[in-house]
Amino acid sequence: MNATRPLRSDLFVEGTPPRLIGSRCRETGEVFYPVQAMNPVTHKAGTIERVELDGAGTLLNYTRVLRGIPGFETPFAIGVIKLDAGPILTTQLADWADVDLRTGMRVELVIGQIKRDADGTVVTGPKFRPLEGSPA
Repeated sequence: MNATRPLRSDLFVEGTPPRLIGSRCRETGEVFYPVQAMNPVTHKAGTIERVELDGAGTLLNYTRVLRGIPGFETPFAIGVIKLDAGPILTTQLADWADVDLRTGMRVELVIGQIKRDADGTVVTGPKFRPLEGSPA
């Protein structure tokens, strides 16, 4: 059996449901993902606290990658996701191949294989799965 490791140790918390690890500014209330050491808008240090973010969001845009990239299973899809909590992130999509992807569709966080290292280690991280029947 191949070993697994997270893409980074500070990106997500596994569980049911999984959660993203982000930051909230105590002064402005702004939420950021991934974790920030200081508020990237105000540039003030000492105002950031770690928070766990719900993985619900909306697909803003996407692309399908059809040609192979070493370590990545192809084809794969990448989406730009706006989390309900506020941050926008770019990440791989999961369970997308038989779905009519549309901008504006609802997505949910899952933890899955991002890539495979040369030594066979499976690298896991946050991905987003389209929710069937979500409004366009």
